Amino acid sequence: MGWKTQTILVRPAALDGGPDRLLADLGYDKRHRIDDASFESAGLGSIWIGSIDVCIIIYTPFAFNFFDDDEADVREFTDFKNALFRQFPEADIAALTLHSVINHWGFAIFRRGTLTRRQHGHDGNVVCDEGPRLPVEESYISRFQRIETGGQIKYQDINHPEYGDMTDSDFGEPLVFEICRSFTGFPLDSREVNEASGTNFWLNNSELRSLAPPNALASPARPWWRFWG
Repeated sequence: MGWKTQTILVRPAALDGGPDRLLADLGYDKRHRIDDASFESAGLGSIWIGSIDVCIIIYTPFAFNFFDDDEADVREFTDFKNALFRQFPEADIAALTLHSVINHWGFAIFRRGTLTRRQHGHDGNVVCDEGPRLPVEESYISRFQRIETGGQIKYQDINHPEYGDMTDSDFGEPLVFEICRSFTGFPLDSREVNEASGTNFWLNNSELRSLAPPNALASPARPWWRFWG
């Protein structure tokens, strides 16, 4: 049981002209609009775009490419990433991923197009840890007692000793939620995020032909945030 998400956040930013205009500005001239939907119903196509306040929310498998070196140079991803960074050169951009089947978590933060922080891992291991901790990380981890023994650093929750010793990998999933809060004002599983309005799209005709299931427009998407397993 756990969570799954593939989310990109852009702040400060506004959807002037709406989600369709943003995709046009990113160069997707053959996009296909599916339907207007809240974030909890994102995923009917290959990308969903919406917003909360001054933060744009994008739900797309491209979020995982930020953490997979084998996929980082895939043309479709690099075209999307470069276009997004050109469109928002002054913004902070976060890629957030969770996948409970392999206990994966990931967060990558860019400021003005430069990577400042990236951490991801799976199955209880930190695979990549780049850049200094974010203030939101320091704030969250400060809630726990830090213990160093034999050159290893572990943490304990003094209010819940039954949790036992924890390592950095145990903080991965909750930090994804906290980073979402730092961008949107709300954690990833909040009602406010789930109810954010937006639009589902296919990015091009090829996706529409090869990926869209029969009667796709009549098939409700499974809310991403529900426990599953």
